[in-house]
Amino acid sequence: MKNRMHTLAGVVVATASALILTACGDPEPEMDAGATSATEVAAEETQGNQRIDFTLPDLSGEERQFSEWDGDLIVLNFWATWCPPCKKEMPLFQDTFDANREDGFTIVAVAVDEQTATQHFVDDFGIEFPVLIGQDDAVAIGREYGNRIGALPYTVLIDREGTILDTHRGEVEPADLDGWLEAHL
Repeated sequence: MKNRMHTLAGVVVATASALILTACGDPEPEMDAGATSATEVAAEETQGNQRIDFTLPDLSGEERQFSEWDGDLIVLNFWATWCPPCKKEMPLFQDTFDANREDGFTIVAVAVDEQTATQHFVDDFGIEFPVLIGQDDAVAIGREYGNRIGALPYTVLIDREGTILDTHRGEVEPADLDGWLEAHL
């Protein structure tokens, strides 16, 4: 009986963890509108604030400080290899990075994932912009940027002076990215 209770407790914890981690994309329409509103308010409250500096390792294990990209227009993207909308937006990010990197634009992708899975993804998709690895640290940093529920993908637009201009929960569409670049690049 004791083993059964431990097993049941383990299943409950694992299920709750999986639900939190798979908050991939926008919430379903059936979700409580109050929770969605609170999340949107949290994200909007970060707009106009100065960017938060943080340090995370890159794919080679080197510690990178976010402030090293100060002076660029930055798309800060929190994502994971197991998240379908995250995978879908990566080619758009790579194409946009290629077209605009000489203009003081960069994308910094923060993987809420393991190093090996992230490295395989980056290699398979030919990602050339900076990729940092965070797991729990990445989730905590995302919260500081207004992503209180840990939804993935979650994207933050930061201007050349370090001011947070916009936040976006869910997949970034070409029109979103084009609008940001047209207005701020």
